[in-house]
Amino acid sequence: MIRLIFVTILFLIYGNFSFVINDIVVFSLINIAFYTVLKEKNIKIIDVFIFILSTFVVEVFVGLPILIGIVILFIPLLLLNYFINNYNFALFIKSSIIFLLSFIVFCMFDQTLVFRLLNLQYFISIFILILIFLGLSKYGKE
Repeated sequence: MIRLIFVTILFLIYGNFSFVINDIVVFSLINIAFYTVLKEKNIKIIDVFIFILSTFVVEVFVGLPILIGIVILFIPLLLLNYFINNYNFALFIKSSIIFLLSFIVFCMFDQTLVFRLLNLQYFISIFILILIFLGLSKYGKE
């Protein structure tokens, strides 16, 4: 339920702030889509719904043909889901795999991203998000 609310909030945020925030919103939606498929062995119908909703929103923002990303991404992600969940990986490795997959897909959507990453705003934003993730993963359960 939290992921559905988060997808809705990101949909409402997109376009209201700077281009850096817009890119982070699209990147977050891709991360949510990948996380829903890769989080556990038995994929529930709500996870498939969140994946479809997230990729649909990303396709609307990027301007791709509707629902083509779902077809292209879902089958390889199911195979990767089997690989990740049947081997005992640490949370850091699973998060790194999801981050790298999301980053590769985001670079495929927007080829000018590499040049924009040299901008200091991106480095600061990504550094802050990484610190927040590390802090929540370490101290979030206490």
